[in-house]
Amino acid sequence: MKQSTKGLLIFSAIIILAFMIGSYILTATFFGLITLIGFIVLVESIQPLKWIMSRSSKIMDIMIFLFTILATIGYGLNIAAALTIAGIGYTLFYGPYLREQRKVKKELPKPIGNYREKFNWK
Repeated sequence: MKQSTKGLLIFSAIIILAFMIGSYILTATFFGLITLIGFIVLVESIQPLKWIMSRSSKIMDIMIFLFTILATIGYGLNIAAALTIAGIGYTLFYGPYLREQRKVKKELPKPIGNYREKFNWK
């Protein structure tokens, strides 16, 4: 089983548990999911950003953790809890997914030919 699939299953269990507990945790989980989905859509839609993120996904794990601590100090528990959920989703699911995609891309043979053939020159 792929690492991203395992992470998705664990993250899904965390989300289901948060929905069962309800109240404040449900609100933080909802906004954390929205933040994570927005981040994934942003990265997937901008190719240079996806290239950067696929090479620095482990550093991003650390940065999200640090931003969560800083948000707890400066903005309170609401924002910090949402960032925690988004960070857990990134660490368990999206980071491993980016690393797997990079590994697959590395294993593909490199195209032969000049760069002019790759573009549609008219």
